[in-house]
Amino acid sequence: MWSILVALSIAIIVLAIALSKKKRLWRQVQVEGLTKVKQHTAGPIEVLGASSLLVEFTYDDRKYSCQTAFKQSLYDSFNAKEPTFIFIDPDNPSQCLDNAYEKSRYVKLWLLLTLLMIICIALS
Repeated sequence: MWSILVALSIAIIVLAIALSKKKRLWRQVQVEGLTKVKQHTAGPIEVLGASSLLVEFTYDDRKYSCQTAFKQSLYDSFNAKEPTFIFIDPDNPSQCLDNAYEKSRYVKLWLLLTLLMIICIALS
């Protein structure tokens, strides 16, 4: 049991490091619509419980939207009728750059808690 837990934890850590090394090429797109939303039950886990933005844009002549963490500067720029841009993943246009950074915070927290659990089990 103990060896399975250690092996699984090591595999998760190696996978997280490998995925963090993968480089993405982000594309800049102009924001066409912006809505401030507050929700508690649906959407990406990294933005639940906090204000977020639903961003509408066009990429490769198709309309897309993504939900991202609330950024006051983005919101103010769009409301001032200034050209406003965000970065998206060209392979998955509904993935915004800000969401990728938010997810990495949760992965680090999860890995830290996993390591603490392993240490506690080893000491008991």
